[in-house]
Amino acid sequence: MAQRLCKLSRHDITASLSDIHRIVAAPKYLCRSCARSSSDKKRLCKPQAFSVNAPVAKESATFDKSSKAALKVAKKTLKAQKKYQKKLEKVLKKQRKLAKKQQALQLKFAKLNQATSSEYSLTSQYH
Repeated sequence: MAQRLCKLSRHDITASLSDIHRIVAAPKYLCRSCARSSSDKKRLCKPQAFSVNAPVAKESATFDKSSKAALKVAKKTLKAQKKYQKKLEKVLKKQRKLAKKQQALQLKFAKLNQATSSEYSLTSQYH
């Protein structure tokens, strides 16, 4: 298996699986183009050395859990806020509609009142 890991096909990988397990058991290098890892940089097309810091990973894992929880709470509150905003907009729209209807009824009532008062004055002149 002299070929680079980046160039292997599925069939080559299944044929030399034990060698691949040995190569990637303790990775020291990471390929920048395909993100494969290997203990030997000759096996990768664009190798880049990396170091593994286990304590930092554990610390970040606990931070990730707390940040995930905070993110979840933030998303929930945002969703609730949007829901109440939508309800408020619906109520305001209904209120505007009712105010418009009330104004139209008041105008109609005023016209009706004016017409009846003019009729009343005409009938009172004749009697």
